[in-house]
Amino acid sequence: MNQDTEKKISRVLDALENPSAITSDELKELFKDEECQKAARAILYGREALARSKGSLPDADKEWDTFRKRRKKHSTTIHMLRLSSVAACILFFLYFALRPVDSDDSIQVFEANSVTQVVKQEIVDDQQIISVPRGLQKRIILPDGTSVILNADSRLSYDMHLFGEKNRTVNLSGEGFFVVSKDSLHPFIVQSGKINTCVLGTSFNIRNYRSESPNVTLFSGSLQVASVTDKENLLIKPGEQVELNKEGELCVKENVHIADAKSWTEQTFFFDNKTLKEILCELGRWYNVNVIFKDKDRMNDRLHFKASRDESLNSVIELLGFISDDISIIDNKTIIVGK
Repeated sequence: MNQDTEKKISRVLDALENPSAITSDELKELFKDEECQKAARAILYGREALARSKGSLPDADKEWDTFRKRRKKHSTTIHMLRLSSVAACILFFLYFALRPVDSDDSIQVFEANSVTQVVKQEIVDDQQIISVPRGLQKRIILPDGTSVILNADSRLSYDMHLFGEKNRTVNLSGEGFFVVSKDSLHPFIVQSGKINTCVLGTSFNIRNYRSESPNVTLFSGSLQVASVTDKENLLIKPGEQVELNKEGELCVKENVHIADAKSWTEQTFFFDNKTLKEILCELGRWYNVNVIFKDKDRMNDRLHFKASRDESLNSVIELLGFISDDISIIDNKTIIVGK
């Protein structure tokens, strides 16, 4: 065992005594070392075997000693700290909960993050920036009187000096529902990825998350949507939705379900003929959890599903389980589909 690996194992042992002293990113980096991973597995598997037989917890010191004896001894030695069984459980579970599932048939379609879950409002280079984390929503009133509800994992920004005076231009990533205050001299423009939306006064919803095709849904008034890619412009009317496809073309959908596009502003999950992947990614964004499909064929299952955003993740998954089998949760951090 080389010196670098021994240092990594020593760091793992330190973390076992104090799990809060190590971040998940550092933990995953340590476990890239195969020797560290094998040592962790030795203890984990021994613990699981005894747990299944309702036996006592394994002697962690003995497990580590066994592991070391199987390796050639070098001059460099490791001071073996006494392991707390509770700390061992925490650390090993944390690693195995966060690591990708070792299966050729598995695919992770959504990943949780460790960002602090608070709404942030800050000024950077004369830009007013409002950031809403996963699991929260925020209603704001812009200087011109326009109302905006920002969905989870969304960000809105605008120039503090120009907005309302020379223009009414905002930049959006994520999802926002706008009720625009009328101003014939200053059209309201939303720049969101590869689409620009221009309006004088109306209500509409823009959804533009990285893993999805951006779309704009109009509720009232009229709206002009432009593609940054090919400068195409479309004028849409209430009840229509414009989506930017993978080729960068704008496509109009007529008679869309308004309730679907606006349900999130009413603290509701509403999915009408949506794929299981779309549904679970939305749950992943709201509850900030990983989503893994062991059965990739299930990703395109289409479902009709409705639930309250005020419910716990376990309650929503239990409800979803009545119409879709084999969906489970690991420690409230990962949703897994399939066995």
